[in-house]
Amino acid sequence: RLSKFPYTLESWKVNFWERSSNFADVIRPDAINIIDFLEIYEDFYKIGLYIKEIFDKLNQGIAIILIQKNRNTDFGLGGMRSLEKARLYLAMEPNRIKIVKAKNWAKKENPNGLAMDFKLVDGCKFLPQSDWRKV
Repeated sequence: RLSKFPYTLESWKVNFWERSSNFADVIRPDAINIIDFLEIYEDFYKIGLYIKEIFDKLNQGIAIILIQKNRNTDFGLGGMRSLEKARLYLAMEPNRIKIVKAKNWAKKENPNGLAMDFKLVDGCKFLPQSDWRKV
């Protein structure tokens, strides 16, 4: 996937770890951590615990956590438990992204509930197809 971006592969300073559990064990506290995706197949209510374990490992860094979700819902598996620690919670569907919960706003206007349509090109370019709007 990285080869589709307009940068050489050598320019990426990234490490990959393959895992399906104990995600908090590989969190780098002061880095950008991307978990693609947090797998959970039973006891879905525990998603909040797993996210908290990741959150507790962070210092100045951030964690971007992808969670599988069912169609026609804004919440990932585990429901609202996955919202508890998130500072920004986005729901994606084909060609649409929605701000489900934003806790630290850049402006005075509340962005929660805004959505935007997009077109994905080459698997890495998100091209807006609409303005942000309430849905």
